[in-house]
Amino acid sequence: MAVTVEQRLDTINGLAGKRSETWRELAGGVYTLWRKHMKKFRRSVMEIGGTLFTPILWMLLFGLSMGGMVKGISDFTPSVNYIAYITPGLMLLTCLTAAILGGTTLLMERTTGIIKEYLIAPVPRLAVLLGTMSSSLTKAFLQALVIIVLGLLLGSGLNLNPLEFVGGLLVLLVYTLGFVGIASAAASKARGMESYHTLIGVLNLPVLFLSNALYPLEKMPVVLAVLAYLNPTTYAIDAIRGLFYGATIEIGLWIDIPVLLAFMVLGLWYGFRAFQKSVTTPN
Repeated sequence: MAVTVEQRLDTINGLAGKRSETWRELAGGVYTLWRKHMKKFRRSVMEIGGTLFTPILWMLLFGLSMGGMVKGISDFTPSVNYIAYITPGLMLLTCLTAAILGGTTLLMERTTGIIKEYLIAPVPRLAVLLGTMSSSLTKAFLQALVIIVLGLLLGSGLNLNPLEFVGGLLVLLVYTLGFVGIASAAASKARGMESYHTLIGVLNLPVLFLSNALYPLEKMPVVLAVLAYLNPTTYAIDAIRGLFYGATIEIGLWIDIPVLLAFMVLGLWYGFRAFQKSVTTPN
């Protein structure tokens, strides 16, 4: 029997309607979980304070007390002081901590069976992961803004060019998404909180120290410099330092941006893949 034009149009409209409904369900599920996590975050003084404590302590103690003792920074990038020099690294440390805590939330909900309750609800599975990821990203941005303001109070200054400032925020977004994906993958694979923190522990202070967060790449020993070039944090700091504070860019945005985009794609792919496997494979 020949299919009429009207029947074909009805089929196409039906498929389009189903796709539109799926997207609405996905967006609704993501927003619901994002709102739940943000409410919990807003009421958790421990989580807010714990995330900000380390970078603020670094900025106050290391930045103020040792800024005059660190040689070579003013020669390398005379346009910024040492507070401005270390603020991007401390900002990214805050974002990394927020990503790790987002993974902790995902792991707790997985081990306590809350994830299974989400999956029973009429929302796409992807919404469960995206809800956690989006709340982690929001927390990271809010706390990064606190670090920027604190830096300003301590005399870091800030680039007032709106395009460059927005560019710096986009770099922050790309970097954070990469680690949000990695933290989600670790939380999806871990059997418990201890194993999760064992897996994720290497992403905290080592990521900061094996980068150009505290001193220029050219001042590092060769071995540390090689390791720093393997660290995506190095490229994010290089870009943000130039875009936010007008400092000398060591590597170049034309290298920083592609490296960070590749890191983000790989991190998110790994996170989605691990989460999908965790909800489809029986424990």
